[in-house]
Amino acid sequence: MIAAGEYEMTRHAYDQMLARDIFIKQVHDAVLNGRVVRRWPDRGVEKLEIIGERFNGDFIKVVVKDSDIPKVITVCYPYEKLD
Repeated sequence: MIAAGEYEMTRHAYDQMLARDIFIKQVHDAVLNGRVVRRWPDRGVEKLEIIGERFNGDFIKVVVKDSDIPKVITVCYPYEKLD
């Protein structure tokens, strides 16, 4: 659904993207080409923490609520060390 552009983005995620100079295409690419590093249940659905690479080699973390229509909850730079 993400590849088809069928997802929602919270205002929080959008604000975090603006604050960090992260573009929607980078979020889209990170979700499609990144790796899921954590999953956890939340109110009957699953949340996914995805780490993906940006155009400059930096990584971003995207948290997605995996529901009927996926929802991007937040976007940030990962704080943990990446292998």
